[in-house]
Amino acid sequence: MSFNKFNNNINKKFYRPASSGISANTGNKIKNFINNKSAIILSLGLIISALILGCFFTSARSQQSVRVVGQSVKNITSDIAKWNININKNTSIAGKNEGPLMIQNELAKIKKYLVSNGIKEQDILVEPVNSYANYGNNGINGYSFNQRIEARSNDIALIEKLALDTETMAKENIYLENSNIEYFISNLADIKAEMLALATTDAKARANEIAKSSGNKVCSLLSARSGVFQIRKPLSTDVADYGIYNTSTKEKEIVVTVTATFKVK
Repeated sequence: MSFNKFNNNINKKFYRPASSGISANTGNKIKNFINNKSAIILSLGLIISALILGCFFTSARSQQSVRVVGQSVKNITSDIAKWNININKNTSIAGKNEGPLMIQNELAKIKKYLVSNGIKEQDILVEPVNSYANYGNNGINGYSFNQRIEARSNDIALIEKLALDTETMAKENIYLENSNIEYFISNLADIKAEMLALATTDAKARANEIAKSSGNKVCSLLSARSGVFQIRKPLSTDVADYGIYNTSTKEKEIVVTVTATFKVK
């Protein structure tokens, strides 16, 4: 029913002669009430329509972006080596006081071996001596003493040569029960900054390819978030949520990702 027909019906129903029992004044009040109510409903309809259209355009505008993951991979050769040496000595209960002296004598021989073969004194780190009781079936049956030494150098070849020269160490009466070499990268902070830039560039290239497929182009970077660095053995697939720094190999593969959002048009 149209709005005009609705009003005509109202007029026919309520605008009757006084003999019908409803006065002209009462009819006017009813008509005004209905007209006001219709205006309110119409206004609400317009407001709701505007809100719906606004949400639509806002949603459409917010969708004019693309999120991609860029990656950077770099192979690096370590430039610092650290030789970890552990001195371990055991004594009987009665010989407990001899333990620290035994450690001291062994330390002196190792330091002499290192310094005489090219390791600088300041590059040798000596940690405190640790001791603990050994237990058997009848309680304490002796004591163990240990001390950790680190020899560091940028001359990786020298560290490797000294660590593998068991013949010379034997001549010096040095017998190591536990030692290993770790490899590090001195300028890692600079490499990380470079790789983040490369990963971001890779992300933009990927975004461009996606945008081209829909007839758009990348305009600007809206946001970027770096992933953790995976520093691992070459050709390794190891990953960890908190990152990896493998120090067991001289050659390393560094991988990092960047999640970036670009504006497109």
